[in-house]
Amino acid sequence: MEIRDRIISKAGDLFFMYGIKSVSMDELASSLGISKRTIYENFKDKEDILNSLLIKLRDERNEAFKKFLTDDYNVVEVFLKVIEIQTQMPVSNAKFFQDIYKYYPKIEKMMQKNMEKNNMFLQEFLQKGISQGYIREDLNVKIAAFLVEESTYTYIRASYLEKPPFTFNELFYTIMINFVRGISTEKGIKIIDSYLQKKKSP
Repeated sequence: MEIRDRIISKAGDLFFMYGIKSVSMDELASSLGISKRTIYENFKDKEDILNSLLIKLRDERNEAFKKFLTDDYNVVEVFLKVIEIQTQMPVSNAKFFQDIYKYYPKIEKMMQKNMEKNNMFLQEFLQKGISQGYIREDLNVKIAAFLVEESTYTYIRASYLEKPPFTFNELFYTIMINFVRGISTEKGIKIIDSYLQKKKSP
C-alpha cells in the first residue's frame, strides 16, 4: 500500500474511534511508525487528510453500488445487498461528526452536497422500484429518501448511550430492513422475507 493510502486508512481508523480533534499528527505518525514530516510531505494538514478520507469512502461506496446496477437489477435485491455491505463497515463515534460540524465547515459543506446528490439518486432509485412493482405506488419518494438520509442521526444519537443493548450495525440493519419492507409491495416483501429466512438458516 502506498504511504499516502496508509496514512488515510490509519487516520480513518483513529478518527472514527476517537473523533478528529482528539487525534494529533504525532499520534497518527507514531501509530504508522513514520515521522510527522512524512505525513506533511503528503498532506497539507489534518483537514486535507480528512477530506481525502471522505472522498475515498464516497468513491468506494459509489463503485460498490455501481456493480449492483446491472441492466436487469431489482431494486429490493440491491437494497438488501447494500444493507449487507453497510453492516460490515466501521462505525463512527459521534465525536467524528461533531468535530466536522464544529471545526471543519468546508468539509461539512462537501458532505451536505454529497447528501443532496444521494437524495436525488435515491428518489430516482425508489421511483424505479415503483415502476418494477416492488415498491408501493403510494410512496412519497421525497419523504422516503429524506428518512434514509436522516437515519444517520439516529446512529449518532445512539452513540451517546453509555451501554447500548445492541451494536450499531444491528441498529442500522433493523432500521433499514424494516424501512425497505415497509415501503415494499407484496412482491417485494416476498423477496425480503425469503432473504430473512435464509439468514435464519444455520
